[in-house]
Amino acid sequence: MTEPAPYFFAGEQIADVQLIRPLRVRALSECWLAAGLADGTPCAVKFLRCENPHTAHFHELADFLEHSKSPFLIRVLRHAETGQGMPYAVMEFADGGSLRRKLDQSGKLSLPNAVFLLRGMLQALASLHADGIVHRDVKPDNIWLTSDGGFRLGDLGLAKLPGVAEERGKVFGTASFLSPEQAQDSSSADARSDLYSLALVLFETLTGCPLRPKGSFVEMVKRIRSDRTAPPAALLRESATEKLAVLLGRMMEFSPALRPQSAKEALAELNEMNLPEEKFS
Repeated sequence: MTEPAPYFFAGEQIADVQLIRPLRVRALSECWLAAGLADGTPCAVKFLRCENPHTAHFHELADFLEHSKSPFLIRVLRHAETGQGMPYAVMEFADGGSLRRKLDQSGKLSLPNAVFLLRGMLQALASLHADGIVHRDVKPDNIWLTSDGGFRLGDLGLAKLPGVAEERGKVFGTASFLSPEQAQDSSSADARSDLYSLALVLFETLTGCPLRPKGSFVEMVKRIRSDRTAPPAALLRESATEKLAVLLGRMMEFSPALRPQSAKEALAELNEMNLPEEKFS
C-alpha cells in the first residue's frame, strides 16, 4: 500500500514549532518531528486530517494527556488547531524509537526489562482506565522508548471514551494484538481487553516470537473469534517465572471474566512476586 503524501512540508512553522521531518503519515493523520522555535527542543506534533472521524474527541484526549501525572503515558505539551481547522497536539519526543524497533533489533527482552515494561504499562493503563478510557491499540509500535531508559504509551487514536456512543459491530485495531471481544465488536472493549493485548505484547517480548501468525485482517479476526486454545504457558515458563507465566496466561484468557478484572488487580499480583526489574539500555 502506498503511503499517502504528507499535508505539511519540512521547514513549515506551526505556532511556536518548526516541522523537521514526518515520522508517520497515514490517510487520516500524520506525525512530525519538530523543534521549538525558541530553544530548538525536539518535540513531536500529531495532526488529524479534517475528515478524520475522531476529530471531535481529539482535544478531550489531548487535554487528558496534558494533565496526566503518569510517567508512562506520552505527555502532551499543548494542543490547538491550524488555520485550516486541523486539530494538532505538540507532544514530548521519545527519542529512543519504538518497542517494535527494539524487538526487531534484539529479538526479545531480558526478564528484568520485561518486568519493568509490564509494571509501567499496567500503571499507564490503570491511569487511563480510572478516567474511563480504553486504549484499544496496545502494541509494541505504540510504546516509545526514552533516552533515560524509560518508555511511554502513546497513540490513543482508537481509544474508547466514556459517554461517547459508538456504532456497534465494527471491528478495528491491530489484529495481532486484538482481544476476542474486540475482534467481535470493538465498541464492547473494556479495561480487560487492554490487559489481553498487553499480555500478547509481553509474550512476544519474553519469547521473541509473536503469539499469532500474520495473515490478512479478515482472516485473523475470524480466527481470533473462534480460537479458544489455551495460552501456551509452557513457552512463557522458559523465559519467565512460574507465577509471571500464570499471570500472563490469565490475562490472555478467551473470556474477559477469567482475566484479572483491572490493571490495578494485575499490578497487585505482579508486586507480590518481587521480581527484579531493569530499565531499558
